[in-house]
Amino acid sequence: MTRSNASYSASVTPEDGTDVSSRTSSNVFGQSVVITRTMDLRGRTGGFSVVLPYVFADTKSGTFQASTNGLSDVGFLWQVNIFGGPALTREQFQSFIPQTFSSFHLYVGTPLGTYDATAPINPSANRWTISPTVNYSYTPDQGRTWIETYVTSLLFTDNNNFHVNGAQTLSQSPIFRVEEHVSHNLTDALWLSADAYYNFGGETRIDGAAQNNMANTLRIGAGMGLRLWRGADFVLNYERVTAKPSAEPDAQTIRFTIRQLW
Repeated sequence: MTRSNASYSASVTPEDGTDVSSRTSSNVFGQSVVITRTMDLRGRTGGFSVVLPYVFADTKSGTFQASTNGLSDVGFLWQVNIFGGPALTREQFQSFIPQTFSSFHLYVGTPLGTYDATAPINPSANRWTISPTVNYSYTPDQGRTWIETYVTSLLFTDNNNFHVNGAQTLSQSPIFRVEEHVSHNLTDALWLSADAYYNFGGETRIDGAAQNNMANTLRIGAGMGLRLWRGADFVLNYERVTAKPSAEPDAQTIRFTIRQLW
């Protein structure tokens, strides 16, 4: 199975612990191809994916402005259902009634993207990222409505080739994230969602000096999705930070995504 994604996001000061200025505006256009092999893992649905992303980005903070484009970090994703998602044949899938389920996901991001040690922004982070996630997805009405919880941690190795302003090493503490999503299908082709994210941690250090940019924020948002044709849909999301320590900046993001499944 192959999925192609194209997305555009406009944000002011991302609050994931990576912002190093008081106010940063970013515009990112990303494209990715995800190649997935689904499999039967002792009767449960599983899969292994390779993620090939490419990004165009520009950022501005005060008088500073920079842009970049290139291959972002190639990633690998392994997923396995814990309960509620049995492995199905194509014929069984067509008549399967959606039910409450839980799954485990393990994402590994590699430092294989385009990277310039002296550039202020890069498509690649030039480090390894390990991110385990567990989700619980509850449906009270056979898939028309979903109430979902995701618990995620993100662990990073150091970027030892960070030469901005004469530095050498960029490191980052782990980020812990809890997500809540409620979605409802108005029709077979149109759905609405409400979303909430709590991020904690992720302070960066440059050559051991803390940057005082730890995330401790609650972000809420809303979205809608529309099925365009067989295998394709369009998704629009808006998110904004609504609770944070007084020293942390505000942040908001608008994101458009088109997905095509083959």
